[in-house]
Amino acid sequence: MPDFLLEIGSEEIPAGFISGACEYLKKDFEKRLTDAGIGFNNIESDGTPRRFYVNIAGLAEKQDDKEETIMGPPASVAFDAEGNLTKAGAGFAKSKGLPEETLTKVETDKGVYLSGVKKTKGVPTREFIEGILVDIIKGIPFRKSMRWGDKDFRYARPVHWFLALFGGEVINFEIDGIKSGNRTMGHRIHHNEYFTVENFEDYKSKLKANKVVSSTAERVQQMRDQVAEIEKKAGYKVDLDEELLETVAGLVEYPVSLMGTFEEKYLDIPAEVLITSMKYHQKYFYVTDKEGNLVNKFIGVSNTDPKDPELVKTGYARVLRARLADAAFFWENDKKYPLENRVDELKKVVYQEKIGTSYEKMERFRKLAVFFAEKLNPAVKADTERAATLCKADLLSEMVYEFPELQGIMGRRYAKLQGETETVAAAIEEHYLPRFAGDDLPKSDVGAFVSMGDKLDTMCGIFAIGMIPTGNQDPYALRRGAIGILSTIKNKGYRMGLRLMIAEAVNNLALYITFDTAKTVDLVYEFIIQRFRQMLASDGLPADCVDAACEISDDIITIEKAAKALAEYKQTAEFASIAGGFKRINNILKKVEHTSTEYDPALFETEDERELDRLITDKADQINKEVSEENFTLAMTQLLTFSGPVDSFFGNVMVMAKDEKVKINRLSLLNKLKEVFNMLGDLTKII
Repeated sequence: MPDFLLEIGSEEIPAGFISGACEYLKKDFEKRLTDAGIGFNNIESDGTPRRFYVNIAGLAEKQDDKEETIMGPPASVAFDAEGNLTKAGAGFAKSKGLPEETLTKVETDKGVYLSGVKKTKGVPTREFIEGILVDIIKGIPFRKSMRWGDKDFRYARPVHWFLALFGGEVINFEIDGIKSGNRTMGHRIHHNEYFTVENFEDYKSKLKANKVVSSTAERVQQMRDQVAEIEKKAGYKVDLDEELLETVAGLVEYPVSLMGTFEEKYLDIPAEVLITSMKYHQKYFYVTDKEGNLVNKFIGVSNTDPKDPELVKTGYARVLRARLADAAFFWENDKKYPLENRVDELKKVVYQEKIGTSYEKMERFRKLAVFFAEKLNPAVKADTERAATLCKADLLSEMVYEFPELQGIMGRRYAKLQGETETVAAAIEEHYLPRFAGDDLPKSDVGAFVSMGDKLDTMCGIFAIGMIPTGNQDPYALRRGAIGILSTIKNKGYRMGLRLMIAEAVNNLALYITFDTAKTVDLVYEFIIQRFRQMLASDGLPADCVDAACEISDDIITIEKAAKALAEYKQTAEFASIAGGFKRINNILKKVEHTSTEYDPALFETEDERELDRLITDKADQINKEVSEENFTLAMTQLLTFSGPVDSFFGNVMVMAKDEKVKINRLSLLNKLKEVFNMLGDLTKII
């Protein structure tokens, strides 16, 4: 069984492009081969800054043969009285490529029809791959692509070669004058020359001999091993951040880790600034002593095996020194100018042209945060107002202008230096949390109130001007903001309805711009509650139970509790009976304009009616009490006692009786029963 190997060689591609491109290549080949009925053992795709490769092992020699039954026109149209094909029958067979000897008459539910069998011989796998290669390569979805010279081919960086082998032989194709072959190239510095390869094993081993580690996982492991050796010799600890490891692995083909040094005086700068300079700007790993204190060392990763490591380390330190010198200057300058003095400068910063300035935004979410404090923890109202006032001021500091990743972090630092309480200072940093999935949540109520206020104001403002996220377009990170609000509410156990929170934000916004407030409340509520549905689904709660529970309340903690109770009882026979009865009640009541819940027991004609009346009288108040106290499991056990009587009622009682008074009375009884069932959610949504 032959293997297939493709390599696309180019100028150095940005690290962030590599994993996505390799994943695309793997999935696209996998889908096309599967759809075509071509078997294979496995597909591997990976890359370095200079190359992407795909290897498909154990390919079938050819596509599976296909045999397809195709139905044609009615037999009365396809055949004449003597049983010969008519022009219509022959024309159909020809258009579908059906041999006449396969044509038969087939009995169907609609009558007798013409049927034929189309046999398609599978094409050789090599031929199939030749036909899809150019399309796949041109389809790689880079975030940014370019054309170069007079070429029409768009790619992340200029392409220099294609390697394509099927069973060890070259598959020939060409894109804009670049022809495929059996050659690849070694490391740009150590072995910048072409060499031929025969198969995947030969490819990997020759690349390694030419200073190219083709596997990302191997490059990461090589860095881990090198750093472990450095730690052992030097007695330090290195923070091997996983994200940074992946990034650096996308910057090098042959990683060599080196420990450099910077001047001790820069340790006076806040640790966060040093780490940011090293991690985000220079792609260095920071180093600590065994107690976790930052030391004046760093790990840089070279893309070469240097003849003079000390010279390389000196170069790394020189570049870092320039960054740190700037940071030290910004730190000293910023300390001279209180955060409070920067607040007014927010008036000069346009947040969004249709919504207003950053100062106006701050005023809105400050009111909102204070509103949350008043409702949830009045004792922190003053700190909440102060933190909300100052939380965006560090955006105008020199440090955050140069290092945007430090927003909030520097705000906390400056606030502490300038005499603010630890609560206020901490909230300035916390209000940005969570910044991504799985990130920390605000620890303090003050930080939580400001965080929710800021995010909710953004959401309402963007929805108010009609910039609702669609598809992958979410420039203001509203989905992330919604999940942040929901996660904070859940984590803190805050009891407040979402609609009340949104309405307060919308009312604040209405003082600044004109828009449809009621529509915006509805849109934002549905946007947030949809994120909540997804969160609960990921926790294992059935979607239908969540949908049903959403009809009870707009308090997300109430919704979750009710959904869990519904999920717990959903599979029981009693619940199935209740849910089925509820749907029947709704179907009946939809057909008549009758909403009264007042009925007269004297008009009952059957014991089944009287039994439902007794249950409603005995259980309704108890169910309502349990639901109001959020004892949903107890409420559910009470509701399930209706199971047998409801089945019996629908089995024995004609609701739409001939006697108008009896009919109206029975409809009112069902309305009352529906009212009781509704206490636990919209059971029609339960599947």
